[in-house]
Order: sequence, then structure tokens, then C-alpha cells
Amino acid sequence: MSNSSAGFEQLIHENFHLFTDEEIQEAITLYQPALAGHVEAMLEVAHIYCLCDQHRYGVEWYKKAADIGNTTAMYELANCYFEGLGVKEDYTEAFHLYKEAAENGHADAANNLADMYLNGEGVPVNEKEAFIWFQKAAANNVMEAMFTLGIMYEQGIGITIEDEKAFEYYMKSAKAGYEDAQYRIGSIFLDGLLGQEKNIPLALEWFEKAAASHHIDAIFNLGFLYENGMGVPRNGKKALYYYKKAALLGDYQSKLNIALIYEHGIDVPKNKKTAAKWRKLAMNQMNRID
Repeated sequence: MSNSSAGFEQLIHENFHLFTDEEIQEAITLYQPALAGHVEAMLEVAHIYCLCDQHRYGVEWYKKAADIGNTTAMYELANCYFEGLGVKEDYTEAFHLYKEAAENGHADAANNLADMYLNGEGVPVNEKEAFIWFQKAAANNVMEAMFTLGIMYEQGIGITIEDEKAFEYYMKSAKAGYEDAQYRIGSIFLDGLLGQEKNIPLALEWFEKAAASHHIDAIFNLGFLYENGMGVPRNGKKALYYYKKAALLGDYQSKLNIALIYEHGIDVPKNKKTAAKWRKLAMNQMNRID
């Protein structure tokens, strides 16, 4: 495989299962405009190389586009350096690329730059700088940044603790569709945190939203609420439904709870054999973790 028009077309055909027929025909036409310096074509060619696990060629095209000032290319190239895809992992280079893209208005780059300041990746930890860049990203509707600002206000990271602000940012992120924020809002209403009154029906609503995106802890909590009749009528069958979904996603506690439901016959017939099966699955998983 080579970084050439013929090599690019061959790659697309070899990975035909990734594309529709229409996308294949369109992709084949991209290489020559990319060679001519058409930025959108360059980005698409880079994306297709990476999609087909040819990251080193994707990096070459992202570099070409970044060199002429394209912030999306800078952001994607930074991701490659951060994850070591097609290049040697280099947090310092990733940091510089995120910073340049962020300073030129790329919102997701601002969020990732903030993460690097917060975690001390490629740069010394600087919580105040992290806060500034998370604010910039959140102002441009990056829901992950809104969620992280909620954490920072709740825990006093780089800023004074403010429960009201924490809740505000969690809610903004949750309403934007970020599943971790939806789960957090559910937990806040479940336990009455951050100045909010306990409201289990609202907790249930937000856990259901997060569960729709396969958030494992939200799915487990739905099972727990139904198993114990918290804010809803006790329903062992519904509890089993949610616990089994969480178990399939790898949650060992769900497997133990399934075993208990069958052992005690909570709204289902007692079944010691099925209970033992689920308990064994949980123990095997715990042994692998240990």
C-alpha cells in the first residue's frame, strides 16, 4: 500500500465494507483535489486512511492541511500524536497542536487542551489554565467541557466550590446529551446533592436517558431502584432486565444481584441453579480482575 492515487483507490476497494457504493465512488474522486491543495479533500483523504487503519498516511495528509493553517487538521493530528496513531506518541507535540488549534477557535481542541492542563500531559498541571480553556470550549457547546466544569465547581479544582454552578454545568451537559452528565444528574436527584432536593422520579428519568446510551452505572442503578422499590413499585422482573443489560456490558455487581434475585425469588420463581450460575460468572470475573 502506498500514499498514491492508485494505492488510495486500492485501499478503498479493499475496505469496501466500510462504505456505501456511493461513498466509494465519491472517495475515489478525492485524491487529485487533495494533491491540488483542496483542504476539504485533504481532510477527507486523511480521514479515510485512518478509518482503514493506515494512520501513517492519514498523518501525512493531516500535516499538509495543518501546515496551511487548517484547525481541524491540527486537532486531528494532535489526536494522532496523543494516541500514538501513525506517529510515535508525543504529548508535547499534541499539546502544541491543540493549543494552536484552540487559539484559532477550534472548540474540541480547546477541550482537549484543557484536559492536558488538568492532567499534566505534555505540560505541568495548571488547573487555572484548564478552567479557562474548559470555559471557552463550553461556551462553544462542547458538552464534555460543560461536564468537567461541573466537576471543577463541585470539587473546587482551580476554582472556589460552588454547588449551584456545578449543578448548572452538569444540567447543561446532560441536556446536550452527554451520558456521564445525565448519570450525574440522576445521582444528584437520587441522593439530594448540590442543594437539590431528593427526587427519585427525576433520578429515574435521567438514569433512563443515560442508559439509552449504554451507560453501565445508570443501567445498574435502574435495576437497583426496581429491585428495592425506590420511587417505583418493586419489580424484580424489571430489575433483572436492567441487571442483565449491565452484566452484558461487564458489570460484575449486576451478576451478583441477579443471583440474589433468583435465590430469594424477588417477583420471579426461586431458582438456585440459575442463581449459582450468575454467582459463578461474577466470581470468575472478579478473579480475572484480581
